[in-house]
Amino acid sequence: MLPQVIILNGTGSSGKTSVAKLLQEQLAQQYLNFSIDSVLYALPPSDLACMMKGEPITRGGYDYAKLVDGYHRCLPSLLDAGCKLIIDNAWIDSAEVDSLMTLLSPYQVCVIGVYCDLAEAQRRELARGDRAIGLAEYEYPLVHKVFNYDFTLDTSSISPEQGTNLIVQWLAQSYQN
Repeated sequence: MLPQVIILNGTGSSGKTSVAKLLQEQLAQQYLNFSIDSVLYALPPSDLACMMKGEPITRGGYDYAKLVDGYHRCLPSLLDAGCKLIIDNAWIDSAEVDSLMTLLSPYQVCVIGVYCDLAEAQRRELARGDRAIGLAEYEYPLVHKVFNYDFTLDTSSISPEQGTNLIVQWLAQSYQN
């Protein structure tokens, strides 16, 4: 049986969201793609625009750590309702990961590290136009230090479809009935 939660962790612009969307279509069971972006895109448009430019959000009460904590706290409720989840973020804080894994401890979780060469992540970041320039570079030395991975994927020179196929093959081998 497939895990209830598939975590994709990697730098911004490493391909996590593209892979998550393709995984949703290829897996036999239905999964919600519920990334940190699901919460961030709920911010007021002006605050989101500031964040995407790498500018500080000055509206009172904004606290990125609070948003991440709220995101993490949503997950058990969705799982308790019977939803399966693919979640993604660039987790760089071990305390956040400890909190996340504590909340997910009652569930079967698979953690996948999504690697990408820095130069390629930077190229994608520029092409996207919806991320603060420099985010991938900031996250790069930190992002893969906070999890022990069940599987790793390097998206530097393969398409999201190829990467997704590798994950689907690994899941089929690792989570046989």
